[in-house]
Amino acid sequence: MSGRPGTRSCLAWLAPLTLATLVALPACSARDGGSAISDVAAALTASHEEAERWADETLARLTLEQKVGQLITEQMRGEYVADDDAMFQYWRTLVRDYGVGGFVVYGGTPHDTADLLNRLQAESDVPLLMSADFEGGPGQQFAGASEFPANMALSAIGSEDLAYEVGRVGATEGRAIGIHLTYSPVVDVQTQPDNPVLGVRSFGPDLDLLGRLASAYIRGYQDHGMLATAKHYPGRGDVELVPGTEFTVNHKPADEVEQTDFLAFQHAIDAGVTFIMTEHISVPSVTDGSELPASVEPALSTAWVRGRLGFEGVLTTDDLWYDKVVDRFGAEQVGVMAIQAGHDALLKPLDAIGTIGAVVEAVEAGDIPRAQIDDSARRILYWKARLNLHQNRFVDPGRIDQLVGTAEHTALVHEIANRSLTLVENDGFFPTTADALGRVVHVSIQKTEHLQAARDVSAHLAESLPVAQTFAVRPNVDPAVRAEAVAAARQADTVVVSLFHPRTVYVDHGPLRPDDAELVRALIATKPGRTVVMSYGNPYLAGDVRGAAAFVVGYGEGGFYGNQVVYGDAFARLLRGEIDAAGTLPVTLPDN
Repeated sequence: MSGRPGTRSCLAWLAPLTLATLVALPACSARDGGSAISDVAAALTASHEEAERWADETLARLTLEQKVGQLITEQMRGEYVADDDAMFQYWRTLVRDYGVGGFVVYGGTPHDTADLLNRLQAESDVPLLMSADFEGGPGQQFAGASEFPANMALSAIGSEDLAYEVGRVGATEGRAIGIHLTYSPVVDVQTQPDNPVLGVRSFGPDLDLLGRLASAYIRGYQDHGMLATAKHYPGRGDVELVPGTEFTVNHKPADEVEQTDFLAFQHAIDAGVTFIMTEHISVPSVTDGSELPASVEPALSTAWVRGRLGFEGVLTTDDLWYDKVVDRFGAEQVGVMAIQAGHDALLKPLDAIGTIGAVVEAVEAGDIPRAQIDDSARRILYWKARLNLHQNRFVDPGRIDQLVGTAEHTALVHEIANRSLTLVENDGFFPTTADALGRVVHVSIQKTEHLQAARDVSAHLAESLPVAQTFAVRPNVDPAVRAEAVAAARQADTVVVSLFHPRTVYVDHGPLRPDDAELVRALIATKPGRTVVMSYGNPYLAGDVRGAAAFVVGYGEGGFYGNQVVYGDAFARLLRGEIDAAGTLPVTLPDN
């Protein structure tokens, strides 16, 4: 039957079990020694046959509008909202009147989020599929949950077991909160040092390593009851901006795209990933010159993902509220075009209700086959049932504190940070000890958006090392602060420089700002052989900082795509001689 999960999408982690009541399955942990509580799978599974039967029965009673509603994922905050609040009333309308399929959740606390999701589940005729972006673990979204370093940290270690454990913990905590789907992992191949958006979110350029780690990550999540998403198809690893549009295009020849970007997604498909997310990226070499992005281009979304790569899971768009997409195609029409291109799910349309209406009109006009809507809705319903949401869609708030942010999970976070520290340069500085450091001056250089992480790291270093003075340097800071930092460095025994300068945005992805680079050079010149530089999330800055006694890389980003603060602790341990920087740099640095 067209659109039903086949052998590649019916995952081994969903064994043929018929479960009518809420039971717990033992976790398939890759490592020993986990606590009994955290090693309990948070999700229950129904058999393939039961899920198919329920999906067909449910589909048969839905109206066309409700079937289209199942394809919509609206966004929401996971914070407390009263029942009579206008926002909750809007969400209730989406659920009750339009049959929206689910929500993607940002922010909040685990308890507030669980309460809100339970209340919305109670309003819905069909169970809601709740999703979140867990690139950095559940703590990326929910305060107090576990937040992991970015993917490149796993590559620096090279351990499939640790990648699996990240998935296990993420699934355990996420399901305890009420989340069923994560929009991770990133499987884009980082081939360009100046890539404007990926940074350490990528596993790196090594396709074999990427494939092994991404596959283990996916299994870790899906073995423990949370669906995973490979993104951002067709790949953001080597793209350019189209002048005047802010759209991105991959200009590589077709054979190169197939052997790099597409191969990474093939690894994820072979691992059984349930969702693939497309991005607003075009690849003219494989679409006969079309510059339409994958979000609306059938040659990419249907011909390649379905036909060539053999993906039988759920194909979702990335954010459809993206202003450049809306400006070009229209807020409602882009949803229609995405469905026509072969997508099953529409993520965050600018106008959810308007988009549902536009898709219904397109179906009634014959521009979208009814059978296609049925197939897509059935796919989504099927996976809801495989997660046993048709039997129990609610979470027990009483278990959250037992499962979320536990000591075991926190220890895993620190293990990854400690083991991934990478010593790019070392002119005899390491190994060292706290006693050998003498009087330390710490200079923190950061962008404005990383001020809090920088403050937290500075406070930790001041508490754990013999730091005499700390200087915080950010854009537009008084030039006198820079001069004071250099003067203090002359009186220090050791100068520690922390760089919070990731390459993650289109408009600011170059090297250090000239005045910051000048400051680092001045510090090194003031204390040659005794200046150590730590980059919190950007290995490529090593090319901008020459002559330091040591250059160390961590793989966190501002408390969003990993945890910079945990690297502050790892760095302090390194300076005290308690750990070694044993990570292997996953990327090649430019010669300049």
